Amino acid sequence: MLGGGFSANGEPSASTVARARAAAHLAQKRPTLAVIASGSHGDGPAPAKSEAAIIADLIAATGVPRDRLFLEERSRDTIGNAVEVVARYLRGVEARPIYLVTSPFHLERALVTFRHVLGFEWQVQAVAAEDTDDDRKRANSETTYLQETFAFFEGIRPGDMAAIDKKYRARQVR
Repeated sequence: MLGGGFSANGEPSASTVARARAAAHLAQKRPTLAVIASGSHGDGPAPAKSEAAIIADLIAATGVPRDRLFLEERSRDTIGNAVEVVARYLRGVEARPIYLVTSPFHLERALVTFRHVLGFEWQVQAVAAEDTDDDRKRANSETTYLQETFAFFEGIRPGDMAAIDKKYRARQVR
């Protein structure tokens, strides 16, 4: 599950709450699934609690056992979500179907990103959370972010994690 932001005081955005609800619902329907909550924070200094930790708390509050919840707490954007999740949890794992939970406006970019990072042998399936007011505001910038995502992956073969990771890490240094 990809985070949808939170306030300076650590309150999850409506988008994050909706995404966590969708992930919890999926986890309850499929009791063998592990849930990876992905996200550190957006711009600015790191908060006391990561976005992934906030997400895990929201999902656990619905009754999903904590031992099914895993945290990726380094990423600060969608490309980072994919790279860090793959590097930490999916590298070396046999390709399989995965569910990618995010907001409706963000589905296309999230799918493009995860499919590029994982490669096409993985079956990445989208799960849309309910649409929220803060999603509608952020959706106005989505075309720009999608173009930036395509530019990031230009010339890199899907699934070439070494090249993707190198470019991602170089971008982090700037």
